[in-house]
Amino acid sequence: MTLLRLAFALALTALNAHAADNWFLAVGHGGHRMLSRDGLKWELHQEWGKPGHDQNDLNLTVNFKGMFLAAGGYFSGRVTATRDGRAWSDGVIPGSSPIFGLEIFGDTLYAVDLRGKVFKTTDAEKWQLVATPKMPTPTHWIRASAQGNSLIVSSGDFGPVTAFEPATGRITVTQMAGQVDKQAGLRRVAFGNGVFVIGGQNGLLAMTKDGVTFQNNATNAARADIQCVLWTGKEFLATTQKEAYRSPNGLDWQPVATGPIPRQISRVENWFYGYSWPPHKISRSTDGVKWETVPNEKEWQAKSFAFGPLSGGEPPKLPPGPKPKPVETK
Repeated sequence: MTLLRLAFALALTALNAHAADNWFLAVGHGGHRMLSRDGLKWELHQEWGKPGHDQNDLNLTVNFKGMFLAAGGYFSGRVTATRDGRAWSDGVIPGSSPIFGLEIFGDTLYAVDLRGKVFKTTDAEKWQLVATPKMPTPTHWIRASAQGNSLIVSSGDFGPVTAFEPATGRITVTQMAGQVDKQAGLRRVAFGNGVFVIGGQNGLLAMTKDGVTFQNNATNAARADIQCVLWTGKEFLATTQKEAYRSPNGLDWQPVATGPIPRQISRVENWFYGYSWPPHKISRSTDGVKWETVPNEKEWQAKSFAFGPLSGGEPPKLPPGPKPKPVETK
C-alpha cells in the first residue's frame, strides 16, 4: 500500500507540474501580449507601442515546441517568440509579407503570408519558402488559414482560396463567387467534420473537402458579409455584424436563436474567445452561444489566443528584420 500511495503521489505531482507549465496567451496590434494561467486574470503584459495599423501588428499566435510564437507585421512578416513569457525575441521571416496563417503539422510550423506564400520551420530560427501561389491580382490577399485533410486552406480579400499540400508542396488557387471587394472579417475559413467552410462577402458560405471543388460557392442575399466562421466541435458557427448562423455540415445553415454573439471568435483549449469592437472587450464561452465577460483592466488588445506549455529558457533566435528608421523631431 505504501508503494502504491508513493506511486500515486508521484504521478499526481507530475500531473500538477505539467498543468502548472500551461499558459493562455492573447496578442493584438501594438505588439500587445499578455499571459494568464486561467484565461481570466492576465499578467506579463508587453507592448511595442499603441495599437495602429503598422509593423507592430500581431495578427495571430500559436504554441509550438514549448514556446509561444506570434506573427503579423505590415511591411513584412514580423514574428516574436518566448519560452518563459518574459523574454521575447523579435524578427522577420525573410521574403515575407504580413503573416495571417500559422499551422502546425507534426514537428513543423507553417506560416502563410498576405500574398499566400507558405514558409516552414522546425525551430522558429530557420525559415524556408515552400510555396508561392499565382494570385488573380496583386491585391488578392490572404487573411486566415485552417488545416485538415492533410491540407492548409487559406482565404482572404477579393475571394482567393489557396489549398497547400505540405506533403507535396503543391498549392492551388480558386476564385470564390461574388467576391469583389475587401472584406473586414479575419477568420474566413474553418475545418471540422471532414470539411472546410469558406466565409466571405455578401453571405458566401461555401464548403469543400479538398480546397479545389466547392459546394454552395455562391453569395446569399439573405445574409450579410460573413465576419468569422469556426468549428465548435459539434457544428459550424458563422457570424455577421449583427447575426449568427449554425450548420452541422457546412451546407445547411440556420439562424442562431440566442445572442448576442461576438463578431470574431477563436477556439482555444476548451474555450471560445471573442470580441466585437474594440478588441479589448473580450468575452468567452464554453459552447459558442452563451458568453461571459473576460476582465481586461489594462484594455489590452486580444485579437488572437493560444494555449500550451512554456519550456523555459532563452527565446529562439529569429531572423533579424530591417533596422528601424530614425524618427525626425522638430
